[in-house]
Amino acid sequence: MTNDSPRKVELFDTSLRDGLQQPNLEISVPSAVNLLEYMGAFGVHYAEIGFAGANQFVTQLARALDTADTGAMKLALFGRTRGRGVKASLWPDLQFMLAHADRIPVAVIVVKSRLLDVERSLETTPEENLLMARETVAFLQDHSLEVIVDLEHAMDAACGRQEFGLPSEPDFAKRTLDHLHALVDQCAAQNVSRIVVCDTNGGASPEEVSATIGGLVARHPNANFGFHGHTDRGFGVANARAAILAGAVQVQGTLLGTGERCGNVNLTTVIGGMQLRGEAEFVPAASLAGLTSLAHAAYDAFSLDVPHGAPIVGYGAFGTWAGMHGSSERKHPGAYLWCDPARVGATPAIGVNAQSGKANILLLSEQLGVPLNGTQAQELIDANTAMIDGGGFTASEVSFRLACMKVLGTLPGLFAIRTWRVFDESDEASKRFVQAFMSLEVGETIVTTRAEGEGPVDALTRAMRHELEKWFPALKKMRLGRFSVTAIDVSAHDSAALVRVTVSFTADGHEPQRNESWTTSGVSSDMNQAALNAIVDGFHYWLLQTPTASPENPSGDAHTKAKHLLYS
Repeated sequence: MTNDSPRKVELFDTSLRDGLQQPNLEISVPSAVNLLEYMGAFGVHYAEIGFAGANQFVTQLARALDTADTGAMKLALFGRTRGRGVKASLWPDLQFMLAHADRIPVAVIVVKSRLLDVERSLETTPEENLLMARETVAFLQDHSLEVIVDLEHAMDAACGRQEFGLPSEPDFAKRTLDHLHALVDQCAAQNVSRIVVCDTNGGASPEEVSATIGGLVARHPNANFGFHGHTDRGFGVANARAAILAGAVQVQGTLLGTGERCGNVNLTTVIGGMQLRGEAEFVPAASLAGLTSLAHAAYDAFSLDVPHGAPIVGYGAFGTWAGMHGSSERKHPGAYLWCDPARVGATPAIGVNAQSGKANILLLSEQLGVPLNGTQAQELIDANTAMIDGGGFTASEVSFRLACMKVLGTLPGLFAIRTWRVFDESDEASKRFVQAFMSLEVGETIVTTRAEGEGPVDALTRAMRHELEKWFPALKKMRLGRFSVTAIDVSAHDSAALVRVTVSFTADGHEPQRNESWTTSGVSSDMNQAALNAIVDGFHYWLLQTPTASPENPSGDAHTKAKHLLYS
């Protein structure tokens, strides 16, 4: 390792503990196991699975991990120091940790480092706080667990702050700092694996973090310090970077920046932002190329949409939607990118929306392997005004590709919807009856179909499936995934506003977390029409991917099979 080589830094993910403190964020036990396996394969060093014994989810997950393959990644449980007047051996957090120590060998113990919390929350003395921490660490070490200590509110303790971030009285600030140093000294003397400085309320600045971590590293050069930050001031990633540059060997956070209030430090941003510039090495270069797929798998596991503007891993992270920029990118690739997207498994995105010009359509169609000329690009614009204005092609490159194929005349005529209508009746007792009627053209044959459903979109989809699965058996393997609806500029257009429907799909034997899903979009002033457009695109995409997708006439009549076109 040369002096110019970036220093290796550990990744500690707490998505399944601290991250789940975000309101309305949920994950199933099977999805959590899959995500942990994905993190292990990527190269995350530690993953915290929850608060020891705090809820049924943690208990079930701990059991489910017995057969999971998480590679070299170490699993951890979070817990408290033993309580006042309670033996460590009788403390429930520690008992749970010991019960699962064979599979989860790391114990993360939170210790209150701010005198304000010691005296008012714990209602004890600094001396007793030190004793509780010392005995808890010793007990866990005696049972062969690796112990990490999270020093809660350490940044406030170091900077002399109290409630609401206000400065403490000078004497109290000094006593608080002395207590923080006493805790750190004790952890170092006990050979705690990692001593983690926490910016619990996210109120610190990069300068403060740098000074605090740098000072502690100088005070204990043989100890290993980590940093756990939050994003309340918007400095989470910057503070994590400052801690690493000041000597921290571990950064704690959540893959997606999830967590209470404004969230934890976003690890994908830290990883990409620092490693791409050679400031730190979190994973081998070969693994770094999996960062985008890991992040997208995490969004899927938590049933979250990938934010368009998420740094490094968002769909817009390496894209341009401005016509002038698109024109420049076409002539000089990379002109508007700060790094090579391929290094994190991403590709440059050329967006098509109301702000982009013909140049973006030309470039994106060329990029997707369905190149249009100027006349064809204008034809696409004229035929897809709603999709362009409503961001439909921004939401789905699949739908854009299909639109290009229609213009080029290369989209096989597998099927088309001629007419449709929905009968939707509800009574005062909230009983509802919904039925969809549809006329389909399959090759040269006209068929009609109908179906009932839970709502209009469900009924329309069932009606399509009822008939099309006879002609295209491959559709039986396809499943709808997530479904989102966005109303566009309602304040200007009231109930006549455009609606964008985005639908994700997968198929039997295909794993969404491995990026084997696809997304389509539809835009219309009628939500049912927008949804139907997106679903039709989803059906077409799957059929084009399926070698046996040519229509099979269920009546046995002769039928001219549509030309088949595969694309990735």
